[in-house]
Amino acid sequence: MKKYIDCDGVILDTETGLFDNYYIMKKQNNNLNKITYLQNLEWESWINQAQVINDAIEILKNYNPKDTDILTKVHSLQEARAKITYFRERKVKNNIIIVPDIFEKSCVASSAFNILVDDNNKNLNNWQKCHGISIYFGNEESIYPRIESLEEVLDNKKLAKIIGRMPK
Repeated sequence: MKKYIDCDGVILDTETGLFDNYYIMKKQNNNLNKITYLQNLEWESWINQAQVINDAIEILKNYNPKDTDILTKVHSLQEARAKITYFRERKVKNNIIIVPDIFEKSCVASSAFNILVDDNNKNLNNWQKCHGISIYFGNEESIYPRIESLEEVLDNKKLAKIIGRMPK
């Protein structure tokens, strides 16, 4: 069973404030759309200023990197490069799977009987529809088991308890 961990909102808080500047710029240029904004964002700076969530980087480094991949949607090659560089500079050895924003994560990674930890219920719904195991990380309502630390999924004993509580 492979474990896939979402980057944005699970490992790094890249989302807080992401669109603050967009809304300011949108007032000046009504034709600006979110995709263009995201494609032109200075991603290296943005990723480097993001807060690590609940010590996720150190937790990842404490477990076998062959068991867990980082699965992250991106809007540009610049964003992909910034994320890969960020993790490699911090000695994270896990595979980093880049998912173009036009695809579902299940189109890029094998979902069947594998785990996805994500903060987006839409991603989890699709993953489960493709016979995957969905685990929610976040503060919103979710029908999926909720975790607060990656250790709950990366530690196989803790994971067994979560899977044991899942509806059949």
